[in-house]
Amino acid sequence: MRTLLCWLFCLSAFLSTAQDYYITIKGTITDAEDGKPVSYAHVGIPAKGIGTITSYSGRFTLKVPKVYLPASLEVSFLGYKNYRKKINVSTQQLDIRLQRSFTDLQEIIVMDESRVEDIIRRAVGRIPDNYPRKPSSSIGFYRESKTDKNDKYVYLAEGVLELYKTSYKNAKEGQTRVIQGRQIALISPEEMLKQSDFYSGHLSGHRFDFVKNREDFIDEKYFPDYKYWIQNITTYNDRPVYMISFDQEDNSPRGRMKGTIYIDTLSYAFLRAEFEILPDGLRKINDYPLYTGRWKANKYVVQYQQFNDKWYLKEALREGRWRDGGIYTNEYLVTELKEGRARPLRYNDRVGREESFLEVTGEYDEDFWKQYNTAPLGSELQETVQQLQNNQKAQEVFDSTFMAKLQKHRDSLAVAQNGSAVDKASYKIGSSMRPKQAKKRKRRKEVGMRWRTGIGVNRLLTTATALNVTFQDKDQQTILSLDGNIEAQDYEIFTPYDLDLFFGPWIIRWGISPEYFKNIYKEHSFGVGYELRLSQRRPFFLRGFVQHSHIIHALKLGQADNSYGDFKVSGDKFKSDKINVYYGSERHNLKTSLELAVGLSPATQLFFSATYMLPFSDKRIIYLWERDRLFLFRRRVRVPVSNDQVVVSQNEVRFDRSITDYNSFIFTIGFARRM
Repeated sequence: MRTLLCWLFCLSAFLSTAQDYYITIKGTITDAEDGKPVSYAHVGIPAKGIGTITSYSGRFTLKVPKVYLPASLEVSFLGYKNYRKKINVSTQQLDIRLQRSFTDLQEIIVMDESRVEDIIRRAVGRIPDNYPRKPSSSIGFYRESKTDKNDKYVYLAEGVLELYKTSYKNAKEGQTRVIQGRQIALISPEEMLKQSDFYSGHLSGHRFDFVKNREDFIDEKYFPDYKYWIQNITTYNDRPVYMISFDQEDNSPRGRMKGTIYIDTLSYAFLRAEFEILPDGLRKINDYPLYTGRWKANKYVVQYQQFNDKWYLKEALREGRWRDGGIYTNEYLVTELKEGRARPLRYNDRVGREESFLEVTGEYDEDFWKQYNTAPLGSELQETVQQLQNNQKAQEVFDSTFMAKLQKHRDSLAVAQNGSAVDKASYKIGSSMRPKQAKKRKRRKEVGMRWRTGIGVNRLLTTATALNVTFQDKDQQTILSLDGNIEAQDYEIFTPYDLDLFFGPWIIRWGISPEYFKNIYKEHSFGVGYELRLSQRRPFFLRGFVQHSHIIHALKLGQADNSYGDFKVSGDKFKSDKINVYYGSERHNLKTSLELAVGLSPATQLFFSATYMLPFSDKRIIYLWERDRLFLFRRRVRVPVSNDQVVVSQNEVRFDRSITDYNSFIFTIGFARRM
């Protein structure tokens, strides 16, 4: 009994401590001159890297850990003077009036285009000084929403994400994990299933970082495709800022955007960019990282914040009009920058590019966002949610069991489509009944392509052999004659290139292996395989394949001198004075393989495979390959030893035997990457 009381006391103390971990400050920010709200202004504690933004109506809610108090709260926005105020535990409500800022640098607005390009060129050159040279980690808030063709909201998902960003010295994409999230269906599950799936939006903090990705409007090699001009001079952090506008140069197909870039006049740091894809640019369907798919319009706003003398991504907003007319929006706001050394995220926690955010959001609890700061809802989206609340659907929208039932409903429809009898009406939206037991979600059948390459070793035991090869014309006149020796060897090294098409656990594989080193080794293979997942944590896979393999393997016998002149072999005309001669086999095999793969990232795997070749068709060949001509004009032809033009002998006795044991084993190691 004492143990139970002690445990309850500790739990109560812990919950009390958690509730007292932070203070909540609410307020409104308006223009000091006209009293209008200032939308999307940054509000936070810059020294600690935490913050949020104001809503369309100028309102904000900021959660500040008590360990940071007392602290200096700061409000900043382009064109206004920074506002600073000391806050403490008693600070709860702030009504802030921002003063407009003016600059006396208007005379520099008149610049020729080459000088404007020099400003951008200098800003790009200062990226290593102005942005992190080492990986960084941050906490952010993500929201995605979708409207139908009538601009009615049909879907909303929100989440707190952790981002691991690689250094700005390289363009390698970072990693993302979902800390917690929720999803709100604003329509019935039946209608929800008709909506298109969207992917990679939760990677907005990586995809839309135009500085790190060096988008083409700041890339010097694209300068001829754009025209640039100084639009105005504004201020940020009480410092003057260039507003540089750009548009497509006339008749330039590569200039596919227009917009405005904001560059600090002193440090030459990129502070912000507003840009959109022009109609001609939208014809490029796969333009990752900015977008993929058939979009009618795409607009972006990206902004950065300063922390410890470096600039970090603060906000990324993208609004795209989909082909059905609906608007799809991704919004990412960094709410906390982590100090200290950033470490890559655990593999199991990473959300991959190919995953839908809808599938990975977490579950609800009473105090859902806890200490995390969030971004305010836009006015129209807020109105939509408010209408639902007014219609007494708030419990339906925010109920902690709603999404579990929605997923159950989705699963039930999938089962019904496969022929099972399911009562669709039994999963009523908005019902307060709690499911008896949460069912384990089935793994979605994935469909996609994977490219695979590495280094392979085929254990081919070859006997040292001396042979004479003679080529004759139709009149039995000798064209080429060569006495040569084939060296003994135990293996061939090659590079496989395989393309996998996978449908759930089933895989169709097509592969080629070109020759390597001095001999000829070419393989084409095609077949099917099956995959078993051995671990639910860091993924390990075991795959088995059965394929048909066609291999041409020939070993160099020597180089023959052509004193005959031009001659034809199998319709190909040979003109070279030097011709390499190879002896080998062309065979068809049953190729059986076992492959073990481990995931290095959501898109990349390391694999090791063992293969056994069982030949069922084998014929001897001679290969001729011209050597003293330009590479593109060298003839290369294989001729069966049974051809009347070819005489292969050993000690003046006709020779037609294999010199290699083709019941072979192949060992391969390499990488596979999802496309």
